[in-house]
Amino acid sequence: MNFARRAFLQFAAGAVGGSLLSPLPWQLAADSARWSQNWSWRPSPERGEITKAAGICTMCEGGCAIQARLVNGNRAILIEGNPANPLTGGGICALGASGLQFLYAPYRIPKPMKQTKSRGDVSGLLPVSWDEALGELEKKLREMLAEGDSHDVAGIISNRPSSMAELWLQFFTAYGSPNLFRMPSGADGLKLAAQLTTGKASPFAFALGDAEYILSFGSNLFEGAGAPSAVFPALRQWTQGGKRSVKLVQVESRCSMTASKADRFIAVAPGTEAALAMGIAHLMVRNGHYDVDFVKNDVFGFEDWADDTGKKREGFRSLVSSAAYSPEEVAKVTGLEAAQIDQVAKEFAAQPKALAIWAVGQPDSANGIYHQLVFAALNVLKGNLKPNGLVSFARGVPLAGLPPIRKDEAADKGTRNGLYGFLDRVRAGSQYPIEMLLVHEANPLYSMPENKLFQEALRKVPTLVSFSSYMDETAAQADLILPDHTAFERCDDVVGIPWAPFSYYALSTPILKPLLDTKHTGEVLLALAGGIGGSVGSSMPWKSYEEYLKFRIEGLAQSRKGAVAENPDVPIMKLSAGESIQPNFTDGAQLWKMLKAGYCWYDSPAAIARFETVSGKLELACRSIGIKGASVSDDKLYLPHFEHLNLSGDESEFPLLLVTYKPSFTAGGYLPNPPFMNKLIPNSVLKGADVFIELHPDTAAKLRFSQSELVSLQTTQGEATVRVNVSAAARPGVVYLPVGLGHKAYDDYVQNKGVNANSLMEVQLDPVSGMGYVWACRVQLRRV
Repeated sequence: MNFARRAFLQFAAGAVGGSLLSPLPWQLAADSARWSQNWSWRPSPERGEITKAAGICTMCEGGCAIQARLVNGNRAILIEGNPANPLTGGGICALGASGLQFLYAPYRIPKPMKQTKSRGDVSGLLPVSWDEALGELEKKLREMLAEGDSHDVAGIISNRPSSMAELWLQFFTAYGSPNLFRMPSGADGLKLAAQLTTGKASPFAFALGDAEYILSFGSNLFEGAGAPSAVFPALRQWTQGGKRSVKLVQVESRCSMTASKADRFIAVAPGTEAALAMGIAHLMVRNGHYDVDFVKNDVFGFEDWADDTGKKREGFRSLVSSAAYSPEEVAKVTGLEAAQIDQVAKEFAAQPKALAIWAVGQPDSANGIYHQLVFAALNVLKGNLKPNGLVSFARGVPLAGLPPIRKDEAADKGTRNGLYGFLDRVRAGSQYPIEMLLVHEANPLYSMPENKLFQEALRKVPTLVSFSSYMDETAAQADLILPDHTAFERCDDVVGIPWAPFSYYALSTPILKPLLDTKHTGEVLLALAGGIGGSVGSSMPWKSYEEYLKFRIEGLAQSRKGAVAENPDVPIMKLSAGESIQPNFTDGAQLWKMLKAGYCWYDSPAAIARFETVSGKLELACRSIGIKGASVSDDKLYLPHFEHLNLSGDESEFPLLLVTYKPSFTAGGYLPNPPFMNKLIPNSVLKGADVFIELHPDTAAKLRFSQSELVSLQTTQGEATVRVNVSAAARPGVVYLPVGLGHKAYDDYVQNKGVNANSLMEVQLDPVSGMGYVWACRVQLRRV
């Protein structure tokens, strides 16, 4: 049927007019208004003067600039992006825009609480005064210190870089316990890979905005996970002028949002991304399509080498040139055609500004270290780690350092092998007992993959102290709760942005006074340190957390480095490595004032001047690797290489693979989905209380499952009932399940919606670092 333009406009006008004259939309609006009156969390701000307060969002690692709309200065009604920020440009993610639903949430913990019944019985959590709660905790800590048992205290905190994390580390070090752990993060693997190859203890960072060809190994660029402030500016830069200036090739097993928006999607079998990378490296080396001068002069371990005993070892060239990494063999592992591997290798080698990225937008877990080294090796072959290359290191912020501490001898009794290894030893009772566990801005009982490990370890810990603002799964198990202010009620800061090569610092100040009887956890730590006294007290001399932050910022001012971005046109993304930035502040007081106004401090990326390894070169043969439970007589253990997934369970019993994915409409991590974000979830992912798995049409047909059918999903870790979404985005033989759902805590708008994917997944322990990483697990599906 053909419509003339005039006919179409008349038709459209009639449709709009008919809708306006029809009573249906007005009745729906009235019903919605009446229904919304029953929302227990519904804010009803009084009328009054509207003002705005600038701030920084600290609900993830991104540190995005925001502004809050206030009524009479005491009621927040809207969070929006701050257009004055040069990184976010007024943009804000769904989680940030929903932030006020955490401030006014009914599941906030209103005051200190103490368990009077058995652990986990929420009815037994009764209010106590701050004096009683702090007094009890301080007394217990003093007694343990006096008895020489300070190492029996452990802590789990957020993975977000901040001065609060540094204060926690200062407290634990001064107290004499080495058992402070951050929640797992994708940045952990980037940091370890950088340390093993370059000797620098800073994560790799990527100049996304300068690349012209990006080979992404599973990075969730368009999902907004992790640090949007590091990724979204690059996305804007790529599309300036209405045409994308970069070619994006996405490598993963599922057709994600990023894969659907990429120029090319390469669908590999789960966990074989590193095999493809080795295949690409094989062709680059075989054909001589790599930076020969850089590799020859600045890289150790590319050629065969000799260790300290004189034993000859295989180099990366020999390993990657083997038949195991030929296109034909890699095709068998990945499920690709050899011609596809050859094509992407030619493209990557030919592009002068080609960049391989990984772990970007993956905030919760790292890849195995050998796979991280493989991805890094592609950038080494491209010469991307030369000065002003596309890969550098996350540049630190020169804040004032904390007072030095004389470490307690008990610290030597601890472990630093990663959170999973620590919990495994606590569960097994194979180390000294942990008497007290402190948890801050973390919900490990929910958000740790294979979280039954935490649950079983917790049974061996007599006292759990939570500092959560919310009654989450972990807080509900606590013996004592000392609730923190929410993100919009406290002083906080953001120290750097993951994956960003430039230096970044932002100060988050309260937009409102605390609504409940809560207390800043930083103030609690300072009070505990003062009460314990001795070297613990002297190592934390500040009277308030604000005073502590001012001390840190004074050090930043005295460094005479960087500047404050006072307008949105500052080209932070285009700064050259080592470029001199002139300060636009005179002292710490002025810098504090500028940061408090919502502006950010920045500095240019660090220039790679030298490598801090034994050889003084970048090491593809990582001699600092200490293998546990494996013989270093195997030369490949020093080198980047592909490792097959070592999954538990009998393949005949569990014939499929389960892979989780992080959608853009779930919060994940420490925070649950607020109601506004739940409205973004499509019915193909969550309908009512039922979550949908994604199955390829061929897999669904083989199992005789139909769309929306209820099925039982079982892994070696647990079982759940789910519905089937037949989707071509899935890979045959693989089941895909979203993360961020299935809470058992909070309130009716959050709990019992879907299943917690973390409780079904299996964690692989990295043999080098002890870090846990998650790729897939075996699964079976049965009709209910």
